[in-house]
Amino acid sequence: MHGLVQIAPLPPVPLHDLFTYRVPEPLRARIRPGMRVRMPLGRQTRTGVVAGFADVAPPGELRPILDVLDADPFVPPDLLELCRWTAGYYLASLAEVLAAVVPVALPAPGRERVVRLLRRLTPEEEAALARRAPARARAYRVLCAAPGGELGGRAARAAGLGPPAVRALVAAGLAEAGLRPRLRPPSAGTAEPRPPLTPAQRTALDAIAAAIASGDAASFLLHGVTGSGKTEVFLAAAEHTLAAGRDVLLLVPEIALTHQLVDRVRARFGDALAVLHSGLGPRERWDEWRRVRHGGARVVVGARSAVFAPLPRLGLVVVDEEHDSAYKQEDGLRYNARDVGIVRARLARAVVVLASATPSAESYHAARDGRHVLLELPDRPTAHPLPPIKLVRLRGRPPGLLTDELRAALAANLARGEQTLVFLNRRGFAAYLQCPACGAAATCPHCSVTLTWHRAARALVCHHCHHRRRPPPACPACGGPPLAAFGVGTEQIEAALRAVHPLAAVERLDRDAAQRPGAQRRILGSWRSGDTDILVGTQMVSKGHDVPGVTLVAVLLADLSLNVPDFRAAERTFQLLVQVAGRAGRGDAPGRVIVQTFRPEHPSVAAAATHDYAGFMARELERRRALGYPPFARLVNLRLEGRDGASVERAARELAARLRRQAPSLRLADDAVLGPAPPPVERVRGRYRWQILLRAPEVRALRALARLAAASGPALSRSRVRLAVDVDPYSML
Repeated sequence: MHGLVQIAPLPPVPLHDLFTYRVPEPLRARIRPGMRVRMPLGRQTRTGVVAGFADVAPPGELRPILDVLDADPFVPPDLLELCRWTAGYYLASLAEVLAAVVPVALPAPGRERVVRLLRRLTPEEEAALARRAPARARAYRVLCAAPGGELGGRAARAAGLGPPAVRALVAAGLAEAGLRPRLRPPSAGTAEPRPPLTPAQRTALDAIAAAIASGDAASFLLHGVTGSGKTEVFLAAAEHTLAAGRDVLLLVPEIALTHQLVDRVRARFGDALAVLHSGLGPRERWDEWRRVRHGGARVVVGARSAVFAPLPRLGLVVVDEEHDSAYKQEDGLRYNARDVGIVRARLARAVVVLASATPSAESYHAARDGRHVLLELPDRPTAHPLPPIKLVRLRGRPPGLLTDELRAALAANLARGEQTLVFLNRRGFAAYLQCPACGAAATCPHCSVTLTWHRAARALVCHHCHHRRRPPPACPACGGPPLAAFGVGTEQIEAALRAVHPLAAVERLDRDAAQRPGAQRRILGSWRSGDTDILVGTQMVSKGHDVPGVTLVAVLLADLSLNVPDFRAAERTFQLLVQVAGRAGRGDAPGRVIVQTFRPEHPSVAAAATHDYAGFMARELERRRALGYPPFARLVNLRLEGRDGASVERAARELAARLRRQAPSLRLADDAVLGPAPPPVERVRGRYRWQILLRAPEVRALRALARLAAASGPALSRSRVRLAVDVDPYSML
């Protein structure tokens, strides 16, 4: 029995990790790593997670823990090991990682009122009751017929057992009222017909199934064109995993994509399914967590944070749309759920499948190097091939994004009764408001960006800090006329299409429209059922949605993602165009795609027009190799921020100079430390930001340099500058 433990407090203490405590003698037999405990911290009493035992006491007097809250570890050993890896790789404290997994306060399990039969009457007693109190006798018979002689409150009311009847049965000693854990309603999933697998699907499934049967760790990259049936392959692989007595984790990049996958998984696996994502209420989320932890659910579907689901016998991890940047957490604990999922599968001796129509450069390069087994689905299983893509040049045309070619195609599609997806990756009505007299624009007082005009909400909104205000009646700078709208967003396109096609059912799906409770599910439900003729959307509609009635996809402005100062801009543009184009022609009718662009000759646009992933990626990898960017080097972004811009700049320059002096001792090249420089958006939420980029092919040396930088955090915080270390960054805006 151990007398010393190391504990991660919840929430974490800034600039600290684990604290050592003494275990009182009566608690020593009960305590194990992964359990939650009550602990004194300063003048407070907090919940913490036991990270491990300590062999040596630190200097000073140790305080004792107060209580052990769990009978079994809340964080099982394999998950605790994954948390340790995550903390080490992403240069975070273990307390930060555990705080992302364990809630500060665990809601009590959901409970419901029940009425429970206490004793059964003899036939003579039941006949006497029917003569004396017919209503009570009917209530008694309803309760007798219930499974186990027990009915929950909702079921009792549905069976006609109201409060007066329940009180009468209780008063007669025939029943009792009580509480029980809230039972999940029976699965509403209905079995779907399973299409026969194509030869390519069968080959992919056989390879994955053989790896599952072997019981050893294995990793696959499932590269299939849009609509090629990747989901059917990994659902069949999930069946093999469950048959082998092991559990399944299915990750999707966004909550918006869980609904459609959940419906398919529930139809196949019923109540074995649990859903985990941050959009659930606290009680619902932790009820699901408990169910998974205790083996009540063997298949988990969820977004990024579900990678930490406590599946006890993990056998298969699927990362759907593995290329998606939404897998990377951009604040707090900056982890990539795809990469954590790969490591989790390796630690559990499980199989991981990365699935995408447009794999990331990193994953594709890893497959070419033999670190993943590459499985390919080159064709759709339907009668129609990938839709042809027509590029429409915008240069030299009158302003406006509804070109003559697009208007004609939209009208023809509506006349045939077919559905159209219109894609523009910019929400709002207008990009900004600007004075036509002096040129002043409406800007955010907290961020170095213009405010976006949302006409439906009658508000100017900052998409970084969510600052909102009404548009001024006159220009604040010169007192001139009201500000005019410039640029275009999804809200404006929706209004224009409603005006041009007043009889068409036009909907919009972007982050603004999805904020209303139930709106996202309603919009997608109408879209899938064919009730919506035209859907206008951002990248929320570009992936994962399988709607057979869509025969026309229109990309209004393909250049938006190209004009971003990011080495991944070309890759992201290609992925976005191929993914959104893939929504067309998935049913009985062929599809077509119109892509409007100012730069039809750009390699990413030209390659997307011919669905040429291999050609594009070959050129992109050569460009990355020449420039020294991932996957041929690793990156760590150091972001310094604070209220005083001069202090942040000074701290960034001093840190960069110190790291440059250290780099040669680690045998790093002169260009291993880039910057410092402010990011494109220099100020966000009132805080000025500067960045230092560490870049090198030598992973260990780079991480050693990053650890030296991370050690500067406490000193920087004393000067009111905060340092964030982002390993393998995806966004540097």
